[in-house]
This record gives sequence, C-alpha cells and structure tokens, in this order.
Amino acid sequence: MRLSMPLHPAGQPDRDLMFSIRQLFLFLSIIFIALLFAGLLLVRWLWFYPAELNTALETQKNEMFSLNSVLELKKETLATFVSDYANWDDTWHYVQEPYREYIATNFTDTTFESLKLSGALLLNNQREPVFNLEYNSESSLVTSNSTRLLYWLQQGGVEHLNDQPTTLFQSIDESPYLLAISPVMHSDNSGPRQGWLIFFQLLDDDILSVWKRITRIPLMRTDIPQNAVDLLTSPEDAQTFHDRCLMSPEQQPVYCFRIHHQQELPQFLSSNVITAFLLIALIPGIIFILLVHLLITPIRKATDLLELNNKDGMLRPVLFTTPLRIRELRQLRDTYNQLVYTARQQQARLEQLSNTDRLTNIPNRRAFDDALESTWKRLKRHKQSAALILVDIDYFKRFNDHYGHQVGDDALHRVAQALKSCAKRTDEITSRFGGEEFALILYIDDANNLDAVRHRIRESIRELNIRHEHSLVSKQLTISFGIAWIRESGPWLENMSKEEWLRAADAALYEAKASGRNCNMLQIITPEMPFTESPVWQQSPD
Repeated sequence: MRLSMPLHPAGQPDRDLMFSIRQLFLFLSIIFIALLFAGLLLVRWLWFYPAELNTALETQKNEMFSLNSVLELKKETLATFVSDYANWDDTWHYVQEPYREYIATNFTDTTFESLKLSGALLLNNQREPVFNLEYNSESSLVTSNSTRLLYWLQQGGVEHLNDQPTTLFQSIDESPYLLAISPVMHSDNSGPRQGWLIFFQLLDDDILSVWKRITRIPLMRTDIPQNAVDLLTSPEDAQTFHDRCLMSPEQQPVYCFRIHHQQELPQFLSSNVITAFLLIALIPGIIFILLVHLLITPIRKATDLLELNNKDGMLRPVLFTTPLRIRELRQLRDTYNQLVYTARQQQARLEQLSNTDRLTNIPNRRAFDDALESTWKRLKRHKQSAALILVDIDYFKRFNDHYGHQVGDDALHRVAQALKSCAKRTDEITSRFGGEEFALILYIDDANNLDAVRHRIRESIRELNIRHEHSLVSKQLTISFGIAWIRESGPWLENMSKEEWLRAADAALYEAKASGRNCNMLQIITPEMPFTESPVWQQSPD
C-alpha cells in the first residue's frame, strides 16, 4: 500500500487518494489489534497452554500409575497365594507320592472361589503334570485334566518355569489369564525343589469392574489393536483416553482396555482467554513507524530476483544489477548468499553420507550399484579383466547371538576395513552389500594376480584373529566368498548384463557355503565360457 500523496501533472496533490489521520490511525489500530491477538496466541501456545497440557498429562500419568499399582497388588496377592501352597510340606510330599486326600482337602470349589482361581497346575521336576485342575465359576465344578492348561504348557509354558516365583500374563485359548508360578519347596525352603505350582486367574469383566471401583477411573475393555501399547508405557501427550494392554513376557497383548481420563483437556482458546484479549484490545494502539512501506519496493525486487534465480529448481546466490542502498536488505542478501554456500557444502556432505555405510564406514549398497554400473560400461568399452567378489561371514548369526550385537557390530567394522585394504586401486571398491555380506569389484589381469587376491582376502580376515567359539568350521571368525572373474572383456559382453555378473558371483558364494563354508568358489566368464550355474573351481582354506 502506498502512503505517499500522488500529484497531478499540475503539481497539486490528489485529494481523493489522501489518508486522513483517523483513517491512518484506524488502519494502524487494526494492525495493532491483530499483532496483539497474534502475540497473545503465541504466548499461550509457547507457555501457558503447554503448562496446562503438562498438568493434565501429569494427572493422567498418576491415574495410570494408580491403575498399575492396583494391578501390581493383584499380582503380588496371587503370587503370595501360590507361594503359600508351593512352600508347604504337604505339597512337597504330594509331588513325590500323590494321594487323593490332598486335592480333596486343599483344592475344593471353595478354594477356587475364595482365591478367585480359574485353574491350578502342579508339575514335577520333569515338567510333567501331577495334577491339572480347572474351575468353572458358573457351575462351581472343579474338573481335572484340563486340555486348556495342558495346551498352554505344551505351547511354550515350560519356558517360564525357573527357581524364582514369577507372575505373568498369558493368552490361553484366546482368553486372558494372570499366572503365578512358584517352585515347590519345603515350608522352611530347605531341600531340593520338587516341581512347580501354577495358579491361573481369568481376567474377565468382573476384574475390570473391581479396578474401576478401586481407582475410580472409567475403564472399558477393548479388542486387541494392531499396535498394542503396554500399560507400563507412559503417555507422551494428554488425551481424552488412552488404550493400554497387559502384555505377556513375549510382548504380546493379552488383555486390552481403554482408560477414560476424568479431567477435561484444556482448551487453547477458552472463554477466559477471549475475555482477556478483549480487555487488552481496548487499550489505544501505538502508532508504528510510517516508513515501513518504503521497504516494500526493494523487497519485491529481491523476491523477483529470488524467483528468477530459482525458477529452474537450482539453489543459486542472489545478485543485484544495482547496488542496494538499504542496509537491512544488503544484510539479507549477504545472509542468503552465505546460506546458499552453506547449503551447497551440506549437499555435498549429504551426497557423501548417502553413499557410505554408517556402521562400517565403507561404501554402501547404493554406492556399489553405481560402481557396478560404471564398471560394466567400462568393461564393454575396453578390454580388461575384472572380478566381482561376494563375501559372507560364516555363522555370523551365531556370533551375534552369543557375543551380542555390539561385539557383532565391531566385528563387521573390522572385517569391512580388512576387506577394504584388499582394494588397492582408486577405481576399485569394497562395499557393504547387506547384513554380513560385502561386495568387492577388483581389476585382476591374470590367474596369478587372482590367486594373490584370494590369498590376501583370506589372510586379511585371518589376521584379525576374532574368536568365534560357536562357529561350526573354526574357532576364529571366517568367511566364504564367491568370485565371478571376467577375463578379457569387450563387446562380447553385450550379450550379458551386469545382473548376470552379479548372479554369477552369488552362485559362486552359494556353492562355497554349500561346500562347508570357510572356502571360496570361482566362476570364470569368457566368450568361450559364459555364465553357468556352477562355479568351475574351488579353493579350500590354507
């Protein structure tokens, strides 16, 4: 908007386009009110509203904590019951010599009803059932040889048996249960363990009603969602409700419910906030600097230059044809041009990072694919000999399982650096192909050089001297690798593709692993000897 007064050719001002003081004040007052409202929103968004949300979040966390406390108390109570029965001389002797009076006296329908049990399972040290009882609360009948409990035992339940009392949630026959497991010992905890006693408690809607009554938190059972969240997971933000689940030790959802929080969530624009703004807006506005409009023209010119320089999507510095007279715009130009320079440096750095595997600090699969493409084109144009080598660490999963992923990552890095040292030329590459596999592209002129490379690869890994006690071929970490060697390339490669070259190396690696690992296989590719599914030569380890 122009605030100057245009003149007629005669030099007289155009009175129709002049602003009155009242109009200008009204205009600035509107801006003032708009900025005031924006400032109020900003302050509320940055400070007050987050504080109110944080208070609501803490309240919701406390509600979930109280619910979890009730749950822990229930688990402790059931654990106490099963420990009382398991650490009892009568139970200890019963496992050795079962007699009918023990069950008739101690596991009646009254016992199940008073302890809120749905089943009881007694196992000996061979994890075989001594008795297997299930209680039907509707008919008040106790039945033996429950297929439901035996199915749980056969489907992995024995994995939870140990020398310490345990409580856990399990889904048995699509029904949620709370289990308490305790080893069977003498009353004074002396003598050897004789087995385990397991109490099963069905988690039905009555249980949820008890939790609601104790915590005074509205709860509603829900179906198991696709992405279940553990009750122990603290909420990240305040919501009207949170869906939570009781999880098994295998982190599988067993029993899910919705927690409806009692406190209402704060509103961003409440009636109190609007009232406060209206009161503040009554204060007369401050007249702002009238010369701000003088910046509009140069800013528009700068915007046009930015659009012109970037219309093709390129990030280039802004260059003005005439000197800038406004210090702020000159600073803006210099700052933007410095930002362009910094962005270009970062782009180059990102390009490098996108082609580097972060764990091993060698080229990644993307860089390998680019190198394979350029090498293949080069081989078709010029007569050269090159080898594509796929390397796989033997039994690396066992290594990870027994030594841990941190030691496994260190081993991957050391192997990668050792293989990297085998690529001597700048146009050769050692890359991480994926997982514990690596890929090399080396230029090898003759069979002697090929043998030297194969020896160098094996020795570079052997010199690492990484212990692998769980390998089936050696006490040290070993590798298997397959070589696809193109001897004297040329136009005849037009009948092949780089994918076939890669497949030849992969077939050689497969044969090396099938031959017992810790060895390598060679596939020679010539015009007279094209790619086949079986490598032609095997080299056993030294």
